[in-house]
Amino acid sequence: VEVMTGAKAKGLSTKRDALLVETVDGKSTKIAADKILVTVGRKPLTEGWGLEQIDLDRAGKFIRIDDQCRTSMRGIYAIGDVTGEPMLAHRAMAQGEMVAEIVAGHKRSWDKRAIPAICFTDPELVTAGLTPEEAKVLAGEIKIGQFPFAANGRAMTKQGEDGFVRVVARADNHLVLGIQAVGQGVSELSAAFGLALEMGARLEDIAGTIHAHPTQGEGFQEAALKALGHALHV
Repeated sequence: VEVMTGAKAKGLSTKRDALLVETVDGKSTKIAADKILVTVGRKPLTEGWGLEQIDLDRAGKFIRIDDQCRTSMRGIYAIGDVTGEPMLAHRAMAQGEMVAEIVAGHKRSWDKRAIPAICFTDPELVTAGLTPEEAKVLAGEIKIGQFPFAANGRAMTKQGEDGFVRVVARADNHLVLGIQAVGQGVSELSAAFGLALEMGARLEDIAGTIHAHPTQGEGFQEAALKALGHALHV
């Protein structure tokens, strides 16, 4: 798969068999295609409902909030895509639940680091927490464990052996900082990834948890074992 970042789609070719593209360096090129999928992205809905009548601090085009979804004006909370990235439905739902509990007098706070993000492509992609590059900036020395689905029994039976699970952790105390996965059906592993980050799991916690066989979830355990230097099936 070739990924072109910073490029602009300019339209169809005269024969309607290719996409005309302007690359990041300003050059023109064609991409042969039978079908073209157009996705326009997302933007916060901050106009047309009265935001201009109240003076809320902004973070660029988004409404600025704290870890309890409070805005700069007392008694006004904001949730969802108007509050910035990640612009995900499950983030908005979690924020709404938290705000309701805060209004009801409970103590809650917000931390977006444990929110999984999924691309429902083929193969699927999941990421939760920090990437290796982000983790190095935060923690310095890190440990990475990666397990290929080519060595996973369930992936073999599903004939979906492409992909992997990767665990990123601090080198000093083995605290898990991020988890990524690529493969058929890996979106179903996102709950386990989010839970591990939310609970402050260490590599030993994941490696020491018995995972049912044959499941793709075993790849999560195997990745943690790999990071610890005790890989069983790689």
